[in-house]
Amino acid sequence: MDNKPDFLIIGAQRCGTTSLFYYLSQHPDLSMPETKEIHYFDTQYENGTEWYSDFFKKAPREKEKLTGEASPYYIFHPLCPERIACHLPDVKLIALLRNPIDRAYSHFIHQRKLNTEPIGSFEEAIAIEEIRIAGEDEKLILGIKNISVPHRRYSYVNRGFYFNQISRWLRYFPMNQMLFVKSEDLFQNPVPALKEIHDFLNIRGILPHCLEPKNKNNYPKISDITRNHLSGIFAEESRKLKNLLGDRFVWY
Repeated sequence: MDNKPDFLIIGAQRCGTTSLFYYLSQHPDLSMPETKEIHYFDTQYENGTEWYSDFFKKAPREKEKLTGEASPYYIFHPLCPERIACHLPDVKLIALLRNPIDRAYSHFIHQRKLNTEPIGSFEEAIAIEEIRIAGEDEKLILGIKNISVPHRRYSYVNRGFYFNQISRWLRYFPMNQMLFVKSEDLFQNPVPALKEIHDFLNIRGILPHCLEPKNKNNYPKISDITRNHLSGIFAEESRKLKNLLGDRFVWY
């Protein structure tokens, strides 16, 4: 691959990837592509490496700058870790992790806003989630499908099982090539979070001129009953994630 990214923001969806891409696009040591979500390693893989490489062509004056992209479906897609390891074995990976309940609800609201979710109730959508996405993961792995719309759109709860997703990535990448950032830290106090990211990428600690978050939405509060229900679903996941990444990534 002639031109390739030095780092990837692999997700998760609705966890602040747009804001982070925007912040990093302002950094003088980086040359970011105009397109944030290229989706090569998940839905555009058949386009080939030359197609992907074209996104990272730099002007002569930018040759020394690092570059990267942000496609938040990468972390959840079952084939992405192996594909990325094949083409970019030394790439640095950044994952934003948000309270999985808030992430799921935000995902649902986002799909409703896009008119791609016909179900009007979050509770109903998560109740039938397993039926809607049953077997889709396996179809992607076996090549029966190249793209799964249900897997991408309706995986509200399943995308919050971070431990399983990270474990899959760790089969192909060492932990020192991965950085996990708590979304709430980036939202509420972006300066320390950005410093951690700058250090990881080995670039100067220059802050963006604008720290206003992107894609910030206001929507009705999730009900306490639903939140308690999902807390129970994620309880074991929370324990495993804590053992893997430490107390920082505990939300309840």
